[in-house]
Amino acid sequence: MAVYETKRKKEFSKKIMGWELFLLWVNTVGVLGLAYLCVLKTFDAGLPWLTAMVGLPWAAWGVSKTGYTMKSWKENTKGGIVFENMMKGEK
Repeated sequence: MAVYETKRKKEFSKKIMGWELFLLWVNTVGVLGLAYLCVLKTFDAGLPWLTAMVGLPWAAWGVSKTGYTMKSWKENTKGGIVFENMMKGEK
């Protein structure tokens, strides 16, 4: 008889980081397309707002990633706990 391994569900925080990264890339590609369209249609005003539309979300991503890394670092140290183990009463 075969032994089946149970597939571990991905942690919710990892899902959030993945969704956020996906949305960042959608935003970045969309803004690049918009910048291309502005240049193609000879839009003669400044385009710093396009830079802000790309740069600010990536800066926020850096803050999110730092927070997630610190969370993981604290959980995965000797004596640190993981939520699932805490709920089971294990360490």
